[in-house]
Amino acid sequence: MTLISFEAKFYDGEKATPYQVLVEIYRTNLHIETPDKSLERNWPYKEIKILEQPVPPQPARLTARKTPNARLYIEPENWSHLKAKLPKSAFPGITLSTSWNYLMGYAGLSVTFILGTVLFGPKLFEYASQMIPQSTEKKIGQLAIESSINGPVCVAPKGQASLEKMVQKLQQGMKRDIAFNVRVVSDDETLNALAAPGGHLVIFSGILKKADSVDEVASILAHEMAHIEMNHPMKSLTRNLGISLTLQMMFGNTGAISNTAKLAGIFNQLHYNRQDELEADLVGQNLLRKANIDPSGLGLFFERLKKEEAERRSGDESDFPEFLVYFSTHPHTQTRINKLKTDEIRATNYKKTLDEKEWQALKDICVERMDFN
Repeated sequence: MTLISFEAKFYDGEKATPYQVLVEIYRTNLHIETPDKSLERNWPYKEIKILEQPVPPQPARLTARKTPNARLYIEPENWSHLKAKLPKSAFPGITLSTSWNYLMGYAGLSVTFILGTVLFGPKLFEYASQMIPQSTEKKIGQLAIESSINGPVCVAPKGQASLEKMVQKLQQGMKRDIAFNVRVVSDDETLNALAAPGGHLVIFSGILKKADSVDEVASILAHEMAHIEMNHPMKSLTRNLGISLTLQMMFGNTGAISNTAKLAGIFNQLHYNRQDELEADLVGQNLLRKANIDPSGLGLFFERLKKEEAERRSGDESDFPEFLVYFSTHPHTQTRINKLKTDEIRATNYKKTLDEKEWQALKDICVERMDFN
């Protein structure tokens, strides 16, 4: 009697093209057949060997010991049905010898591998991010944004036009050819801006409400664009997910580790280190200078918000601003202010980023809103 069935992809080991098959789970074996029954296989569970367990969205990959060139690909959502039926012998691994020397050698190798992953893995994963095509970056970025932002999005046409004009000016100084997708999310309580892979930028409306000038907004936007110029989002993502996947391969599909590999939570992996943030400050300033925009806006924005929060806290300027999400994962605010001051180059011929009507349109961008999609 069939317990459950689902569709899968099957390679018979002889032809290069796959078969779309129906997989049926029985009590002692797996039955595989094409809709027209031109291909049919029975794999006893004791003969199945797992080549790779699923890491969403990647499928599981299986073979049979008697036909080692055959491959069966099972999607993650169907994996649990089959996994429960497979014996321990189907899972990859080694049986440890009871010999003390062998045991110590295995332990030493494991420790060495863990240390190598921790010490050298992050840089290797970051390097791998440079080989990911922009089309893939865009898809990853879209998933990141969609899984993290609930909306609504501000869509007043004149405000959006002003925002895109600002992006185009700043983009003139970039080396990477990126098609940016910038959106304002309606949330006046959140002072934050985000950069995701593939040129996706999000500004929360709290930034527009709190900014004293258009140059302050341009400075924040330049900082986020600098993250993308330096490929920080993909480096961070591959670094954090890469380590998680390595640990998963070493220790199995445990809940805490496997959850970090799910694309549904991808944006949680986009954490920049302090060096990345300081680099984005300085690269962002250069983008502002090349666009002939006053680069002092970011430092001024930091200083004013820090002062306002100090006043709200009865004059204690040493505290972190409680409500400033923008600073929560960034280097200490004063460190950034000092660094920005040191690197500022004053000039008198800076042009206006936007005229007064355009600036007002940007501030009013949330008069029209729609659901985030």
